[in-house]
Amino acid sequence: MIQRARSFFRDSEPAVATTVGVVGGVALYNLLLAIGYGFMVQLLFRGSRAFQFTLGGVTFRYLELLVHATVLLLLMAVAYVLFIWRGGESPDADLATRDCPDCKSDIHIDARRCPYCTSVVPPLPDVPDGA
Repeated sequence: MIQRARSFFRDSEPAVATTVGVVGGVALYNLLLAIGYGFMVQLLFRGSRAFQFTLGGVTFRYLELLVHATVLLLLMAVAYVLFIWRGGESPDADLATRDCPDCKSDIHIDARRCPYCTSVVPPLPDVPDGA
C-alpha cells in the first residue's frame, strides 16, 4: 500500500497530487486530533485542570498544545514513511559509483575512462556471490 501511495504521488499530475495530499492530510490531521483528544484528555488526564492556568482573566490550556504537538509528530512520522523512508529497498543499480584512482571523483561503476581527468580506469575484479 505504501508503494502504491508513493507511485501515485510520484507519477500523477502535480495539481492532482497536491489536492489529494492536502485533503488527505487535513482528514488525517482531524482524525488523529479526535483520537488524541479522546485518548489523552479523557482517558489519561480525566479532564484534569492541572494542565491550565489563568493569566489576566484568560485561561491557557496547554494540554491542548500537548495534543496538537503529538498529532503533528504523528503526521510527520506518516509523511516520513510515505515519502522519505526507503524501507529496505536497494538503491538502483545504475546509480552505483566508485572512485577514480587518479582524481578520486565519483564515476560510474562500469566506467573504463574517467570523464573528469580522462585517465583509463581498470575494470573492477568480479566478486563471487558467496564472498
